Amino acid sequence: MVLFGALMNGLEAFVGGVLGLLFKRHVSDDLGDFLLKGQGLCVVLVAVQGMVAKGGSVAVVTTAVALGSVVGYAIDLDKWVRRLGDWAQARLDRLFSGSERLGNFSEGFVASTLFCCTGAMAILGSISAGIQLDPSTLIAKGVIDLVVCLPLAATMGIGVPFCGVSLVVYEGILSVLASLMGPLLSDAVILQMGVTGSVLLLAVGTNLMGVTNLKVANILPAAFLPIVLVPLAGVVGSIL
Repeated sequence: MVLFGALMNGLEAFVGGVLGLLFKRHVSDDLGDFLLKGQGLCVVLVAVQGMVAKGGSVAVVTTAVALGSVVGYAIDLDKWVRRLGDWAQARLDRLFSGSERLGNFSEGFVASTLFCCTGAMAILGSISAGIQLDPSTLIAKGVIDLVVCLPLAATMGIGVPFCGVSLVVYEGILSVLASLMGPLLSDAVILQMGVTGSVLLLAVGTNLMGVTNLKVANILPAAFLPIVLVPLAGVVGSIL
């Protein structure tokens, strides 16, 4: 089921928010940070499993990451993602000005939605769910979202659990679009996209652990470049 991963991710984020509301007195920032770093290790595990896929081409993945980094850096996707978050926060702040209750709701809702929806893992997991019908990345991401939403809800309140709705809509749309694209792609292209995406997941995991501080959004174009690079490699190989 194409939408299964998105539904599970949304549910996990919602549960994390509810648990945060229930146990808000017992969840400290230090505990939330410790749990998040532990989940970073799990993301690294998922990434390594994806990178060792049989048939993965080092040449294609390396070229995709190099070219994708150049494109992403030139566009500065990370900056646009941050601007989108700032715009959403400013709009909701104006919309709910004068209402303390709704203002508190919007603060938690926006903060949790931006964290859960704007990361590279949401995009890569949706691609995997749509093209390969593999929801494992989104489910693993859901555990991270659960851990993050727990302390967020404990400090920001009732708006946090409702980021699960945003997740289902956002990742659901991405998954459906990827599934429509899937029949147009060869098995070799899908494989290399999966391996390249796993390399980016490794960066997400090391970021969560605090080992690196990479702007993974600026490398996201790499996940799509195998669509061009794999056929090109085939042409070059036939000539040589």
